[in-house]
Amino acid sequence: MKLTNLKKILILLVLFGAACSQKKADEVAASTTPPQTEDTTKPRYLYVTSGTCYSGTGNTTFTATTASNLVYRLSLATGKKDMTIADFNSAPANAGDSPVCAIEQDKDNLLVAVESTSGRRIEKVAKAASPSRAIFSSNTAALSAVLKSIIKTPDNGYLIAKTAGIEKFSSQGVRIGSAAYVGTSLGTICGATNTNIIGAVTNSSGKIFYINALASNNRWGVITSTGYNGLDAHCLGVRSAPNANSYPVAIVYLQSVNQVMVAYAGNAITTDLNSIYVYDFDDTTNAISTGVKIYDSSTYVTTGYLLYGISAMTYDSVDNSLYVATAISSATTVVNYSIEKLSYNPSAKTLTRVASDLPFYNYGVDTKCISSLAIAE
Repeated sequence: MKLTNLKKILILLVLFGAACSQKKADEVAASTTPPQTEDTTKPRYLYVTSGTCYSGTGNTTFTATTASNLVYRLSLATGKKDMTIADFNSAPANAGDSPVCAIEQDKDNLLVAVESTSGRRIEKVAKAASPSRAIFSSNTAALSAVLKSIIKTPDNGYLIAKTAGIEKFSSQGVRIGSAAYVGTSLGTICGATNTNIIGAVTNSSGKIFYINALASNNRWGVITSTGYNGLDAHCLGVRSAPNANSYPVAIVYLQSVNQVMVAYAGNAITTDLNSIYVYDFDDTTNAISTGVKIYDSSTYVTTGYLLYGISAMTYDSVDNSLYVATAISSATTVVNYSIEKLSYNPSAKTLTRVASDLPFYNYGVDTKCISSLAIAE
């Protein structure tokens, strides 16, 4: 063999060995480097409904014709308005329509409860500017009293709170049963006069937590997941308002820690009239603890912020944030609302305001009677 050919063979062997080494190095790198996945994080929003609302007996709020009557959403990251979704001051709405609650039905749609002199209804509204809107239910028998809130149940149904009871609907908008799922006369424990049910929530086992704002029965209670069918055993427990002149106006359930948070409202800045309490709930025994007060408007000068005439509240378990719709002053004639963002420590049961000066969302033409708050995509 000639020397030149030998050199060529040696060069080829060297190149081949280098290539193999590089391939092995690439394989090792591939096996130790985690695969790159697409970031599927989606923005989350605070959905706001500004229709007729309740801020405690003795406080005068807006009517269906003077409320903002809007459904819109705010960025949770910035507190800025992202989109106005529905305006019930113009077509296809009817005169007298006022949205009182909006919740997420699915990733693309909301369900909106509409209080109306021309016919109460639940609408399916797309999450879009000037969206399509369809009737989810207009059952006159079920929607027979002033609508207050909608909540989704663990079995994918819906509970509609109204002043005279709570109705249940299927995922397709069909009424469950021929009478109210939770009526107004709830026996000796929950009381016989539950004719001003302002709201309700459920926990993962389906138990129903409701608030009733009536002078003779201003309290919150727990009902079995099967509703109330006339048996005292269906009422699992109650807690009265901390003051005879304070009324429950908003309720949330903190699933991760089994706590019930209730806001109360009255018409003065005195102890326990405008306050927020937290109660531990044992989902096995149904025991309710003595409430722990985490806010009282009588101390607003020292706490540095005022929560008065609360009309809506929602909790974000992602970062333990509590969003509260509150009147901007302590005047019993409410002139507007703003939204405060607070941080809640479920272990210590303490509440602190996130901002040092301005609310999370300040008052304006779109906050005249904030009737519901909900967090969703």
